[in-house]
Amino acid sequence: MSILWRLRALGKSGHRLLSTVEAGTAYENQAVATLNQLGASLERVGGASDHGIDFCGLWRLPSHREFYVVGQCKHYERKKIGPSILREWEGVMSRQELDTLGIVVATSGFTPSGIHAALSSAYPVALVTMASPLKRVEHEPPYAESAIRGFVWNRAAEPFLGRLVVAKKHYDVQMVDLDDPAAFTIQLFWDGKPLTMAPPCLDPPPSSLD
Repeated sequence: MSILWRLRALGKSGHRLLSTVEAGTAYENQAVATLNQLGASLERVGGASDHGIDFCGLWRLPSHREFYVVGQCKHYERKKIGPSILREWEGVMSRQELDTLGIVVATSGFTPSGIHAALSSAYPVALVTMASPLKRVEHEPPYAESAIRGFVWNRAAEPFLGRLVVAKKHYDVQMVDLDDPAAFTIQLFWDGKPLTMAPPCLDPPPSSLD
């Protein structure tokens, strides 16, 4: 049975079926699949010799040039990403070609100082808060733009994402907690039109959970 189906089984059964490494791998796969639904062509890298890069590939947004992407995932359930991680990421970006967008994806978001570090970076950086597979609301599909809780980028990334508009969409505007990423999702627009989601490519369900 695939890691992703074991992760879904964990959410239903309440039993721990995944190791930390497996959960992190599943999160990296989710990040890749979600961004690929938004027009990217990314692949997970992973492994001991990944040089700090969890995924990479190309991204072509509507009526826009294709550009190269490298990314890193941080699957921390209760810890926001601070400036030290972003400074380390700048080291990764310093080894990339000039026409490269760096994306850091995190389950719990980023601290104010972490966001400031990214926004003040000379390298093109986007920060994406993306829910863990275990933290999505029940009506969401396995991979979807609805997994994205936050999307921000710095001035250096404007040539890549400058025509992208991010809007916050709440599940329940009467009972929303702005500090709870599960209380809202993100709608992305390009040139004033919703960014079209491609159908997800998922593993077939297992015949059993054994």
